[in-house]
Amino acid sequence: MIRQQVFRCLFVVPLLFHGGVGPGRAEMPSMPTAIEGTASDRVMLVATDAGADLLDQGRAHLISFELDAAAARFEQLAELEPGGPAAYHHLATIALWRGLVTEDARHFDAFFAWSERTESALDALDDSPWRGLIAAERELSRATAHLKLAQYTRAAIAGRAAFRGFERVVRDHPDFHDAYKGLGLCHVAVGSVPKGYRWLVKLAGFGGTVQQGMDELERAATRSVTQQEEALVALAITDLTLNNNRRGGLRYMARLHARHPESALVNHLYGYALLKRRRATDAERHLRTALAAQRRAGVSPLTYSRYYLGDALYRQNRFADAAATFERYLADFGGEALRARAHLRAGLAREMNGQRAPALTHYRSIRSERDFDADAAALREAQRRIDASLTTSERLLLRGGNAFDGGRYDEAVTTIQPLLAPGAASPVEYAEAAYRSGRAFHEDGEPREALRHYAIAIANPGDPLARWGPWSQFYVGEVHEQQGRLAEAQSAYEAVLRYDEPFDYHRALEQRARAALDRLDR
Repeated sequence: MIRQQVFRCLFVVPLLFHGGVGPGRAEMPSMPTAIEGTASDRVMLVATDAGADLLDQGRAHLISFELDAAAARFEQLAELEPGGPAAYHHLATIALWRGLVTEDARHFDAFFAWSERTESALDALDDSPWRGLIAAERELSRATAHLKLAQYTRAAIAGRAAFRGFERVVRDHPDFHDAYKGLGLCHVAVGSVPKGYRWLVKLAGFGGTVQQGMDELERAATRSVTQQEEALVALAITDLTLNNNRRGGLRYMARLHARHPESALVNHLYGYALLKRRRATDAERHLRTALAAQRRAGVSPLTYSRYYLGDALYRQNRFADAAATFERYLADFGGEALRARAHLRAGLAREMNGQRAPALTHYRSIRSERDFDADAAALREAQRRIDASLTTSERLLLRGGNAFDGGRYDEAVTTIQPLLAPGAASPVEYAEAAYRSGRAFHEDGEPREALRHYAIAIANPGDPLARWGPWSQFYVGEVHEQQGRLAEAQSAYEAVLRYDEPFDYHRALEQRARAALDRLDR
């Protein structure tokens, strides 16, 4: 569990984008394609111009999520330049992506085989910035694979090697911008480790903050040769997840989409980012584009697009469509990722349409065998729903919460406010109504009303394991920070870290509070 917490943030980007995916030379002519000099200075250690062309073609297919076509190009590169690490590294990347999106053990076996070939190829080469980068990226990919497979000791060893590798390259070659992406991811991961595990990070000799990591990601996103797209995605999702879009994370994703408007992967990522900013209808459009692009190109399935499409429909209170979409996801995907949440959302959507029996089937299918906040919260909510069907006030809260999550703030307030009348709701419902009203007022530009409602939820949390009180405390900090009251903001964020109960989404909240305190310290 401890090592899982340390390295979980390596998964901050959906579908991870590992492996040197960068702009082709024709797309960004102002970017250098090689550092002139010895053979070891060539991009990704590719030795020939023909090899460089195959590398560009393979990366272009990767960014479109055309994995079979990408693999064919890298296999050609391996034949053209036997023993060159770039081909093996990218073939390992493709196998890892396939493993992550299918959770099929065969793809992980292929990944480790290609990873070993990459190591052998690197061992035969002299030291250079590119050799150091590929070696560190290899370890980062191995940490990701081991973590996904719940092999936490191995993940810790590989993660440490990756961190040290990126540090060494940056120390020895500070103007080698491609290494800053990996180092930035490591610093984001370390900076957001929950307090119960920070002693382990210090013991391992790790240091860094979320803001430091974002600085490094921004450097790679704007100045690197091969890591621009990957760093751009990592920066955007980190900003949206941990930094409330303060660096314009959504704008970064829009810029990436403008470069690759037909890419299944980019449309998926852009749809996910739009959901993070509560733009459900826009997210729906891009997620449908992602699914259509996959069908049209016959590419390897990016099944997570369907889950997030279901989420976009759910936030629009389109319950029949959402339930059917979640159920299609559950039928198509054989792994565990997002499964608990898909069952919960499908069950709630069915129940909102008066279908209690299929709702119960979904609730009873939820398991929480992974140490993830969302899975534990889904199981807890499902147990409540099994015991009793949705009340009238709970239905209002669900609709109002979806209105907020879909960016319809006035509708959220109108729907939820009646529940704050005396005797209109249970204590837990009252706390949720106050929190959700506060969020709607907050995002609609009414900070005074937001603070008033957050204070109600903090004083009357209703349930020590519910998230309404602690998360309200965090957003009090955000209001103060946005209003320029930095001392009050710091006090509020520090108060968040004093909550000890394992309330719903407590780790996610701690990560955000730590990122906020790091931001205030700058």
